[in-house]
Amino acid sequence: MTTQRQVLITGGSRGIGLDLARRLLARGDRVLVTGRSERSLEEVAQRNPGLESAVADMADPDARRRLAEDVARRMPDLDLLVQNAGIQRRVALAVDDAPWAERQVEIDTLLAGPVHLDQLLVPLILAHGRPARIVHVTSGGAVVPQPFAPVYSACKAAVHHYVAILRAALAPTEVRVTELMPPAVATGLGGSEGGAPLAEFGRAALEGIDAGHELVGFGPTASGAVAALAAEQAALFDSFAGRFPVDAFSAVDSRRPAS
Repeated sequence: MTTQRQVLITGGSRGIGLDLARRLLARGDRVLVTGRSERSLEEVAQRNPGLESAVADMADPDARRRLAEDVARRMPDLDLLVQNAGIQRRVALAVDDAPWAERQVEIDTLLAGPVHLDQLLVPLILAHGRPARIVHVTSGGAVVPQPFAPVYSACKAAVHHYVAILRAALAPTEVRVTELMPPAVATGLGGSEGGAPLAEFGRAALEGIDAGHELVGFGPTASGAVAALAAEQAALFDSFAGRFPVDAFSAVDSRRPAS
C-alpha cells in the first residue's frame, strides 16, 4: 500500500518545480506549490486538478513566515520539502548598473529564502518523527561559477555548502537532505530557452530523490568535471567536519518553529 506524502515545492508554478509537482501528484501524493503570481497559480491549478497552491514571494521574510504558518495548518505531517524557488539575472559584472535592490531580491530569493524556510519548517518536520526529506535545488554554477550570472552563481554556491552542513546537522534524525544540481535545463530561467529537455531532467531527478541520493545531477552535473568537483568537495567536508564538532538536531526535536 502506497502512503500519500505531503509535499511542499517552492517555485512550483513553472519549470522544474511544476514538473516535479506533476509527477508527484500523478503518484497520489498531496502537493502544495508556491509562486509569486496568484494568477499563474490559479492557471496551474486548473490544468492540474488536485494541486494545491499558496502565493508566497520567497524574497520576503514575512511571506516566508506566513507560508510556514499555512503549511503547519495544511500539512502538519510534511514529508518532502523541495526548495526550488529561483530567479536568475543574466548580466556580466562589468556592465551591471542595475539598482542594488534588484541584486538584493536575487540574493533574498536564492539564499536567504531557502535558509529561512528551513529554519521555519525543520522543527515541524522533526516533530512528526517519521522519515522525511529536504531537497535543495542548486546548479552546476554552484561548483563552477557562471560569468554571465555572477550573483546567481554565488548564491547557489552558498546553498551548496549550506546543504552539506544541514545534512550533517540532521544526520541523527529521520530527515535526509538531497542536493538537486541541474545543468542548464530548458525552463526559460534567466531568459534562456536552451538546455536539457525538462521532461528528461524531471524524470531523472525524481528517480534520484526516490533513491535517496545525497547529490542528484543530470548530464554534465552527473558525470565529468562538475560532478567530480562536487564529489571532491563532499569528501573534503566529511574529512574536515569532524575536527570541528558542533551540536546537531536531536532525533526528537520538539522546539517551536522559529520566526
